[in-house]
Amino acid sequence: MPGGGNVGVGCKIILTAGVGFVVGCIFAGCNALPPSLSAWYSTRREFPLPHHFPKYPEGISLRFAMVHDVLHERYARHGKPYYTERNRSVRQELATPKTPAQAYASKSKPEFALRDDLGAGLDFLGQHDEAIAVLRDKLTRQQRLGKTGRDLYTSYANLGTFLIHGNFRKATDGDAAARERLREGLSFIRKAIDVNPEAHFGREIWQAVAVEFALAGMNNPEVLLKFDLGGDRLDAPIDPREKRSLESAPAWPHFAAVLEQDARDRGLQPQEQGRQARLSITKVGAEEGWQDLHTSLSEPVAFDEPCLGIVGMWRLGGGANPHFALALGEIMLRVGQRYIAWCAFARACLLSERFSRLPRIREEFVKHCRNRQELIERKLPEKDRQALQPRFAAELKYGQDYQQAYDRYEAERIAAGLSIDDPHFYDDFHAQHGAIASPSGEADRFVSEGDRLRMPLPAGMLFAGVFALAAAVVIRLTRR
Repeated sequence: MPGGGNVGVGCKIILTAGVGFVVGCIFAGCNALPPSLSAWYSTRREFPLPHHFPKYPEGISLRFAMVHDVLHERYARHGKPYYTERNRSVRQELATPKTPAQAYASKSKPEFALRDDLGAGLDFLGQHDEAIAVLRDKLTRQQRLGKTGRDLYTSYANLGTFLIHGNFRKATDGDAAARERLREGLSFIRKAIDVNPEAHFGREIWQAVAVEFALAGMNNPEVLLKFDLGGDRLDAPIDPREKRSLESAPAWPHFAAVLEQDARDRGLQPQEQGRQARLSITKVGAEEGWQDLHTSLSEPVAFDEPCLGIVGMWRLGGGANPHFALALGEIMLRVGQRYIAWCAFARACLLSERFSRLPRIREEFVKHCRNRQELIERKLPEKDRQALQPRFAAELKYGQDYQQAYDRYEAERIAAGLSIDDPHFYDDFHAQHGAIASPSGEADRFVSEGDRLRMPLPAGMLFAGVFALAAAVVIRLTRR
């Protein structure tokens, strides 16, 4: 048949190309390549998680280790001897007359900053009325000097905090005057937010929400059994195994890589890159029915925002609190951090004595925390379940022992006449006890295992062409 030889050659080339296509697709999809090839073929990259991008420029970003540490008191905390000594030193500094030139040349803090320190020290020591008086006087002095805006931020924030700390217990007991001062404290916190919403990674925003929630609970204690302080429903059915700290986890590596490329190609500013990344953070709070409480939190927010706020209030404010622990537990449950959530509910139970004036609320509060713990335990192997309580108790004791040792060290050094302003004041303590903060763990890592040829089709077409070309060359040489 005329032309039959050419047809046969064409069929051979097409057949060879088909074999090459199949080989290329297999190559592109193979996960068991020899080490010599897999190092070239495979890619393993670690991406920052969305909540690692701070909400505010140059702000702090959340790590799960921070939540773990605050629940177990794994942080340094000044004790009463420290604040007693600092108050004495500040009063002495304030009482020393200075000319304007001396004040300008002084290496000590400015007068208004000293008054903030004095107020904070008095508040820590439980001398709330005196702390409030110091800050009211400071604010009056600033206003007489014509200070406005951010210059008044610390006065608003500290005065509001001291009013809240000094009146919370009485307000909880039903004291009408104390509740009015509590509302006054809330008004100052709102003023602080207005002039500087980014301060302390938004801590005052969550301080306001916490006080609004507390006031709602004072009017109707049943609210305390329906929501946590951020609006997460306590009756929400949750399977923590299905929860993650980011939405659309499978797509995150691609999205993160695109953001990196945009930053390189278009000179994308870090804040814009972070804003885009934060769109993928799991949201929590303000769940069904929360709007009826009429708080300043009107819709769900990225989970790291309330976490950072609570961590800040716990560490720098009034310390451990059952509402804080419960909220951290509910949030951690919603982002799949089961161990931290279990510990948060355990700590909330230990702190539930704060509800001693409301025995039924306390009983139901503890019951809810135990139910949440059982929910977590049912999804764990027996060995892990048995280790939860001993591990939690050991971690908490370690943190509390560290804080007590820190307190004793300060007291001994101060009694020995050493200055708390000495930059080497804590050197011996750190040398003996080391660091207390936990390092970030696997929960804060997102590792993507991928390949360089992401689609089998391009590899298949490439190999088909190579095989077809090779077949054509071989046939031509053979026929010659």
